[in-house]
Amino acid sequence: MSRKMRMTQVSAIEDISPHMRRIMLKGADLHDFPAEQESAHVKTIFPQPGQTQPRLGLYLGAKKWMRSYTVRAFDNHNKTLTVDFAVNDHQGLATNWASEAKVGDYLGIAGPGPTKHTDLDAAWHLMVADITGLPALAAILEKLPKKARGFAFIQVPSKADTQTISSPKGIKVNWIINSNPNDNKLLNEVMKVNWQPGEPSIFIATQSRHMKAIKAFVKKQPGYNKSKTYASGYWKA
Repeated sequence: MSRKMRMTQVSAIEDISPHMRRIMLKGADLHDFPAEQESAHVKTIFPQPGQTQPRLGLYLGAKKWMRSYTVRAFDNHNKTLTVDFAVNDHQGLATNWASEAKVGDYLGIAGPGPTKHTDLDAAWHLMVADITGLPALAAILEKLPKKARGFAFIQVPSKADTQTISSPKGIKVNWIINSNPNDNKLLNEVMKVNWQPGEPSIFIATQSRHMKAIKAFVKKQPGYNKSKTYASGYWKA
C-alpha cells in the first residue's frame, strides 16, 4: 500500500440500507487521489479518544487506529471519496465511528492499495460476498464489460439490505437473505453453480471461516486458476 496519508472530512452521509451507511469524504488532500480505484482498499484512520482529528503518520501503536475499507467510488472531478460501512450488527472502532459520524467529522485515509478482480475479460466470473464485502463486489460489477457473464452471490441480513447495482445482463446476481452470520449459506449456493467452460475470475470476500470453505470448494473445480482468484476473510466471527 502507498504510505501517503490524507486528511479528509465527512461531506455527506446516506443510510442506503438498515445495515449499510454511505459516507462521502472531501478535502484538499484528495487532490491527487488516483482515479479508477473502485474496489481497491484504503486504510481508514480514526481519531483517538478525546481527539477530533486522527493522528496521521507511522508511529508505535498507529495500526490500532486503522481499519481496511473499500473505495466504493471516487468522483475525480469533485474529488469526493465514497466509503460504505456495514453497521448495526456489531460494535467496533470503525462501525462505532460510522454510526455516529456527522458532516464535518475528520477521517484519515492511507492508500489506496491494488484493485481487486483485475481480469475483467475472463471467460466467466464468480463473485461471492457477505455484507462486509458487498461494497467491493458492487464496485466490481459496475466495472465489468457488457459482454461479461457469470454469477454473483451476495449475502445480507435482511431483504431491506438489497441494493440496486448496475451489472451486465450476463451476470446473474443472487441475493441471499441470512440473518445468522454463522450459517455459511453462501457455500451452499456456490456448490449449486453450473460450472462454466474456461477459467473463471473469482472474488470471495466474507467471514474468514466461510471464505476458507468456499475457496476450498472452488479450488477443486475445473478451470480453477489461483492467479485469477482473490479470496479474503473480511472479518472473524
